[in-house]
Amino acid sequence: MHARNLLVALALTLAAPVLAAEPTPPVRPRQPPSAAEAAARHREKLSPFQVLVGNWRGDGWVDMGPHAGGRKTFQLKETVQPHLDGTVLVVEGLGTSRASPTAPEVPTHQALGVLSWDEAAGRVRFSAYRFGGGVVDTEMKLLGDGVFQWGFDMPQGRVRFTLDVRDGVWVEKGELSLDGGKTFGQFLEMTVRRAK
Repeated sequence: MHARNLLVALALTLAAPVLAAEPTPPVRPRQPPSAAEAAARHREKLSPFQVLVGNWRGDGWVDMGPHAGGRKTFQLKETVQPHLDGTVLVVEGLGTSRASPTAPEVPTHQALGVLSWDEAAGRVRFSAYRFGGGVVDTEMKLLGDGVFQWGFDMPQGRVRFTLDVRDGVWVEKGELSLDGGKTFGQFLEMTVRRAK
């Protein structure tokens, strides 16, 4: 009987901390952010790109190689506007050129891009649409203050565009790599200034 009392006492001693502990509250699943919270996060992630907002005018050149007519110059209009309460930025570009000084301007390229924060991927998404040329979904990277880069792969190689926006001037260079991104050759440059 003495051994039995000892076992009961030992069991009560071991169980006492468990019995005295407060019950653990149930774990509640994390609530998704409200629409206002999500919008604020999207605006915060796009804040470095606000430097692009506005109307821009300038010119540039493109060189598609000797088989495509060599280097050509163009005039350019870029417009960047916030939409959906600033949670996306829409970029519209229109390039024009003239066959001769007295010829009418004709479009050389028309493009539309949408910048947005992709929460699932944790990156700024850039969807670029070209007239008659489909869409490219890629990432717009922030390389530094006012410096951005985006690119994509195509059958001929890797293309990248680097934007440098400072003091109301936006300089953009397009480059192509034929060796998997080891070296790049420039095929485009444009300079636009913020329109007053």
